[in-house]
Amino acid sequence: MKKTNDNNAPLINRHRLLMIVLALLIIFTVGAVVFSGLMIFKRTTYDYREQTIINTSMLAAEQIDGDKIDVWLSNGADDEYLETGRLLDSILENTAYLQYLYVYQIKPDGCHVVFDFETTNDGLTEYDERPDIDAASLGNVIGFDESFNEYLPTLLSGGKIDTIESNDTYGWLLTRYEPVFDSTGKCVAYVGADISMKGVNDFIKNYLTQIAVIAAFFLIGCILVGTRLYVGARRADEMESLINQQKRDKELTREIIEAFAKVVDLKDSYTQGHSFRVAEYTEKLARELGYDEETVEKYRNIALMHDIGKVGIPDNVLNKPGKLTDEEFNLIKSHAARGYDVLENISIMPEIAIGARAHHERPDGKGYPLGLSGNEIPTVAQIIAVADCFDAMYSNRPYRSRMNFDKAVSIIKEVSGTQLSSEVVDAFLRLVEKGEFRDPEDNGGGSTESIENIRK
Repeated sequence: MKKTNDNNAPLINRHRLLMIVLALLIIFTVGAVVFSGLMIFKRTTYDYREQTIINTSMLAAEQIDGDKIDVWLSNGADDEYLETGRLLDSILENTAYLQYLYVYQIKPDGCHVVFDFETTNDGLTEYDERPDIDAASLGNVIGFDESFNEYLPTLLSGGKIDTIESNDTYGWLLTRYEPVFDSTGKCVAYVGADISMKGVNDFIKNYLTQIAVIAAFFLIGCILVGTRLYVGARRADEMESLINQQKRDKELTREIIEAFAKVVDLKDSYTQGHSFRVAEYTEKLARELGYDEETVEKYRNIALMHDIGKVGIPDNVLNKPGKLTDEEFNLIKSHAARGYDVLENISIMPEIAIGARAHHERPDGKGYPLGLSGNEIPTVAQIIAVADCFDAMYSNRPYRSRMNFDKAVSIIKEVSGTQLSSEVVDAFLRLVEKGEFRDPEDNGGGSTESIENIRK
């Protein structure tokens, strides 16, 4: 069998290698960020809790009368002792993560207990549960753990030691010893504070689990995106086809929008073809105002949908032959807000909802539904407003003939700056001078009477 050569193979292999390198780089970067974040979190948590026990032990030491230490150890608890115990207990209870708080007199034979409190599982301290716990512990001697030997010489001499970190049967703790001095400046005891690091490892485990889940989705996303890019690289010669497809998609979008516009016009028997005429006028005005063709096309599509909210208005109100009541007129006016609600979630053209909601806003702030004024009104809505107003006057309706062209133009000019944007009206007038808006079959007829419901 004759072999065929794939001229694109070297290119494909390079793209495959590039994707692998990119994936590894992303994985390495994410891993580095996660690791760095965990280290920063752990260090920050450590520093915060260390500073907490430093402040707590210093505060506790300030509550203790150093001159009374030997008195209490010799004679037992008195009222001052009990009051001091309550203060220390309050410090323990109100300090986050503080698990143990105690006062020891360090001697060669062991730690002589002055106070000793521990937070219980229900959040209370032993002092809460047993008010006599301090008196019962007072004077007890606790032997030194082997791990304590390295700190013993400094503590026996009344010196200070750095924060101790331990992870044993008592859990992961940070321990601080703060000297208590008597009135002569002699160190007579130490306040010990143990703050729990419990929860840090649990947080890290949960964090890593969440990162693993996110990374899995991210990896799947990368695989999907990478596959798409890989396929796209293989089909570089089909770029023209992609461009044509985009054109077809754009045409399809326009056709769908036009179909909806026809639905709107069919809904309102009084304004057949209104959406398309307004879209045509909007297109001319946008081009006259200097917008590029892409923006002109977008504004045309937005104009086609400006009355979509009328679909939600009952037929008996929308097509009522007689005068509308105030309630019915307010219902008609609600089509602006209804249109926005219908269109606001269309992500392919997020601005399409703007024309529906704001085409009845006025520069003088007397429009609806939001009462916007001046430049608060989106540009496309300002353009649609002129196109909409002109078509309302210069189109035949079942109940009247269209207005005389010159009369309609004069009204547009009259409301410039109040009802309509002066900048857009100026563009409209320039186009009128060019003969753009007059119907070719217009022989100069039409009504010259004022149409108050249009002007106001």
